[in-house]
Amino acid sequence: MDKALRKTLTGLIILSLALLISGIFIFRLIFKDYYFWFFPVLILFFFSVNSGFFAFFHKSLKKPNNQFIRNFMASTAVKLVIYFLLILVYMLASPKTAIPFAVTLSVIYIAYTVYDLLVMLSLIKRRKEINELSDKLSN
Repeated sequence: MDKALRKTLTGLIILSLALLISGIFIFRLIFKDYYFWFFPVLILFFFSVNSGFFAFFHKSLKKPNNQFIRNFMASTAVKLVIYFLLILVYMLASPKTAIPFAVTLSVIYIAYTVYDLLVMLSLIKRRKEINELSDKLSN
């Protein structure tokens, strides 16, 4: 496994554990009546989806710039569709806890999206530095 991918996945694990622990803490102490059984599965689901997409991004770094950007945009759209389907299925299956689920999913989505953006910006910066270095070496 690539060192950069390992670092990204480690950060994703830390984020997931922080969200899980803080979520359980908040649900147990503040919002006792709003806890829903799917919460830990939701964290695991986000972790799985994002780790798969990060592995895809690290592979696409070796491709031309325009293809990398296209892959990033397409994967963002695919993730949104996956999350929308999750919301739809959960709300149809368990309408009683639909509101706490939607609020929790929104918070988790924002946290993972911020992490995604930070990682993507660092990957793009690293890629740009590598391209500049190779340009200098070729001259």
